[in-house]
Amino acid sequence: MVVIAFRLWTMSKWCHRHRHRRAARLLKTVIFLVFGAILEPEVQLEGVVNFAHRGLGVVIHGTTVLGDWVQIWQYVTIAATDDKETSLDTGVRIGRGAVIGAHAIIMCPKGRKLVIGEEAVIGAGAIVVGDVPPGARVLPEPSRVIPRGC
Repeated sequence: MVVIAFRLWTMSKWCHRHRHRRAARLLKTVIFLVFGAILEPEVQLEGVVNFAHRGLGVVIHGTTVLGDWVQIWQYVTIAATDDKETSLDTGVRIGRGAVIGAHAIIMCPKGRKLVIGEEAVIGAGAIVVGDVPPGARVLPEPSRVIPRGC
């Protein structure tokens, strides 16, 4: 099933690149209905992307560039506030071999380029709003136990 989502997305990207916009949007809709994922055809792939857990609930904005062998777990959001049609120098750039854990959010501020370095690891539930150096790990705030009655 993971291969199916990736192939449908690749077909959608091919249609978009060859100006078959309606076919690209139709494939995007099929991906959403089957996998609950929003994978924009404008996203630039620089190799293979692995969607763990069939890419369920993944959202990737059109200004994103994904390096080779990026692994994306379920319910990840990669977003940007810029319009995907207007700027090529803004959005999220994810380096080769990066891993993005389940429920992570990567949010690029307006008018900027946010870079996740090669082989960086974004932990499950982490929220990223700034650059991450190559090989770095981003972890969310640890959970804490609050006793009853406090």
